[in-house]
Amino acid sequence: MTNTLPPESTSPSGPSFADRALALIGLSLCEAANRINLWSLTLLWLTFITALLGSRIGAMLPLLMAGLVLAACQAYLAWRLAFDRPIFAAWARLEEDDCLSAQRAFDSALAVLLQKNLPAGNTPSMADRVMGVRRLHLLQLVALSGQTLTLLGLMLGFVWGSHHA
Repeated sequence: MTNTLPPESTSPSGPSFADRALALIGLSLCEAANRINLWSLTLLWLTFITALLGSRIGAMLPLLMAGLVLAACQAYLAWRLAFDRPIFAAWARLEEDDCLSAQRAFDSALAVLLQKNLPAGNTPSMADRVMGVRRLHLLQLVALSGQTLTLLGLMLGFVWGSHHA
């Protein structure tokens, strides 16, 4: 975990405090993504090792491919959350007015990079942004769960194949 927490505020009241608190929640979710990514990499290695130890690699190939696809999805989500982490850290340090202008500037810059038209005055709230991070985090957990189930399926296939060979 990096040392990216904002300095303590002297007046924790009003919408500014709420936005900073939400930004800290978003930051925490983004930082947790790295630990999930490490678990995913471990599961991916175990999946490959289990598949290679099996005598019927052809029968295990669909599960191996499913595990690889789930690991790739999880890796993309981890990358996406790693991208958001320093942004939420910066927003958590700002006062309300500065945070809102920083969010608008971020949205404008992202629209230019993605070559999209940004509707005027359509800046998502901090709560909407944190809910988006939460959704990405949940999808990452779903991909990790799928990898776990894939590995269990391969292990069961390995055990079943060794008893019925």
